[in-house]
Amino acid sequence: MKTCIIIGNPNVGKTSFFLSLAEYLGVNRCEVEITDIYGKVLVKNISVNFARKYLVSTSPFKTRNVYKMKLTIPVYKGYEQLILVDTAGVTDGINEVEEIRKSMAQTLKELSQAKIILHMFDAQYIYYKKEGGISEIDYQIKEFGSQQGCYCILVNKMDKDNSQKGLDIIRDKFKENYIIPISTVDRTGFKEVKAFVGRNL
Repeated sequence: MKTCIIIGNPNVGKTSFFLSLAEYLGVNRCEVEITDIYGKVLVKNISVNFARKYLVSTSPFKTRNVYKMKLTIPVYKGYEQLILVDTAGVTDGINEVEEIRKSMAQTLKELSQAKIILHMFDAQYIYYKKEGGISEIDYQIKEFGSQQGCYCILVNKMDKDNSQKGLDIIRDKFKENYIIPISTVDRTGFKEVKAFVGRNL
């Protein structure tokens, strides 16, 4: 079964998208496999709404574990299963907090094993920071993903002010890559994400 990883800087909306995509595919309750930074694995069967209240936050590095969920995707006239992986945010440099360093190392390990890569950016943040909003590790993920083949850029928060201008900056910097504008609020782009993932299963 192929794995599909969601990766990007902190606070770009990875966990919210992780849960919203499950909901979009008809999942109301989910079995989530949680692996902490020490390798301990816990499996919880919870509702998507409860998971959203528990896992989603505006605080940086709220997600420090790896969350995995098995999903079913319609493919042509049938269905395929995949494991969707939500990860901790990654940043440039060496973080001074040991737990955050370990969580980022865990994220990069999951990236090396993933077959499908969804690389997420925050459109509004990119607009305000311009090119400075694109980190060096973003470029490294892009290079790795492009070599893997099953790589797509998701530009999130398209429901926010000035998001289109942020999207334009991403399109200018990543001309050769497939880019999908998305919003976890109104589910813009979810159909395209489902199609992209389905094509690569």
